[in-house]
Amino acid sequence: MMHGRSIRVRIGLWYTAVFAPLFALLALAAYWFLALTSQERVDEFLAESAATIAGAIEFERKMGAADTVAMQTVVASMKLPDVAVYLVDESSGRALTSYVGLGLGRAPRDTASSARTRDLMQALARRARSAPRDPALTSLKANGQEIRVFTLPYTIASRELVIAVAQGMTARARMLRDARWALAVGFPLVITIAALGGLWLAGKSLAPVDRMATQARQIGATNLHERLPVADTGDELARLATVFNGLLARLEEAFEAQARFAADASHEMRTPVAVISGEAEFALARDDRPREELREALHVIRDQSLRLRSIVDDLFFLARADSGEPMLRPAPLYLRDMLEDSVRSLRTVASARDISVRLSGVDEAPIVGDETLLRRAIDNVLVNAVKYSRPGGTVDVHLSDCGTEWCIDVQDSGPGIAPEARERLFERFFRAAEARAAGSVDGAGLGLAITRWIARAHRGDAVLVASSSEGSTFRLFVPKAAHTEVAADTQLTAHDTGMH
Repeated sequence: MMHGRSIRVRIGLWYTAVFAPLFALLALAAYWFLALTSQERVDEFLAESAATIAGAIEFERKMGAADTVAMQTVVASMKLPDVAVYLVDESSGRALTSYVGLGLGRAPRDTASSARTRDLMQALARRARSAPRDPALTSLKANGQEIRVFTLPYTIASRELVIAVAQGMTARARMLRDARWALAVGFPLVITIAALGGLWLAGKSLAPVDRMATQARQIGATNLHERLPVADTGDELARLATVFNGLLARLEEAFEAQARFAADASHEMRTPVAVISGEAEFALARDDRPREELREALHVIRDQSLRLRSIVDDLFFLARADSGEPMLRPAPLYLRDMLEDSVRSLRTVASARDISVRLSGVDEAPIVGDETLLRRAIDNVLVNAVKYSRPGGTVDVHLSDCGTEWCIDVQDSGPGIAPEARERLFERFFRAAEARAAGSVDGAGLGLAITRWIARAHRGDAVLVASSSEGSTFRLFVPKAAHTEVAADTQLTAHDTGMH
């Protein structure tokens, strides 16, 4: 299987293509949420620290400490790293006290720490002096790092002060940098895992299809009885396997019917060909063959040739029916007139066997249909009735009204049909054992199959109504003119009409 055309690969790629943007969006949202919440935490901490310092100064003053002492005591007690505190007199701009944590400029045994602290305090002093009269947050750059500053206006007695609390953003920047590295490394890793997972999932889901394809490749004309495995899951693949098995069953049935058709056709045609060949050899065996013998041989050859032509004509008709070729040319007709013509034509043959043919029933019976095909169907049933009736018997043909259809009942006076043979009467080349045993009964077993096809092509049917030792009754259903739906371009196949 070419991976470029593999459904498994395409499903994996589609899964990855859909998952990647969603994961990227989720990662960006998570990063944005981390940056926002960390900024908010810093701002909340600075505001709380400024409020705590103001509260502590008020507490020291209530304990009796002077204002300056109270401020210095509180600020000196600060032990927070990465935090700086600056108190400035707003009116004079003079610094009252300050504190700088280790992470914001002071470091043990660092000779440059005093300069960094001085730079930081100068920046913080400028921000405190320019602070508005409301609590405010801002950012500034000092010592090469971002500093977040919160200024809180504060009044002691009549003195207006500003408490400035600052915290370095180095830790936050480091956290965000680590998050970006994690995303840079994790995103391709997660996408790769997702792609492999998609391929694995697609492969697992499509594994039954591969098994079905493997099994289907091994099924040919010689083993159509084999079927695809059907998983007991009830999902789409199980239904696909069930449908495919149904298709195989129909193909097997069609192949068997085709093989049976070919075998029966060759068998039926072999007899007249053999007789013709034998009679011809008999006639040519001697030059002084009597005239009477030659004429008798020619009569046999003619009869067998007619039989062979009849079989070939029937086979050609069935081949056209199987191909779906449009065969019907509908026109307004009267069924009674057609029956009278068929009975009249058959009486000569019937009288030779001392069989009488009687017609009864309704008059006219208008229909819309193909006259040639319908006459052929009627003749097939009537000829069968005469063939199988006992000498001196009667064939009754009755035309009746059956609601939306006309019913043609043909009752013979034959020996009847065995129960086990009744279901197969309308199959091609089928002849009951009694008919095959009777040498006087000619035919290839195609007449009833053709009759049923013609009836169903006209939206009717042909059935065996009853059969006993007293005779059999066949019935043709032909829709009335108002209920007939036949079109010249309608393609009716053997499958449509139930022929096999």
